[in-house]
Amino acid sequence: MDDSEKHDIDVVRTRLMQRYPDLDPEVIEDLIEASLLRFDGCRIRDFVPLLIERAATRTLDAAHSRAPAQPEPILTPELPATPHTEPAVPAATSWTVRRVFARHSPRLS
Repeated sequence: MDDSEKHDIDVVRTRLMQRYPDLDPEVIEDLIEASLLRFDGCRIRDFVPLLIERAATRTLDAAHSRAPAQPEPILTPELPATPHTEPAVPAATSWTVRRVFARHSPRLS
């Protein structure tokens, strides 16, 4: 593990501790260490911190039944109510539709 990966793992550790403040830091540390062991010996290590964060988040969400904090919904002003009006064009019947398609379709002509 190089210095860049260690730094990225530390960032993941900080994010997890911020996301789960009521959890003992040792639990998060143990989970990260267990996840690191899964990727020990892998030649390509670029995505290891990301995979560790995802695995830890899934495990902690499932174990503690705590959904991630969602941002507050954006409140938008309501649109003014408009009265319902009938359309100016009458509804097309199946015969009208067939006649239109017969003019434009070689199969129906």
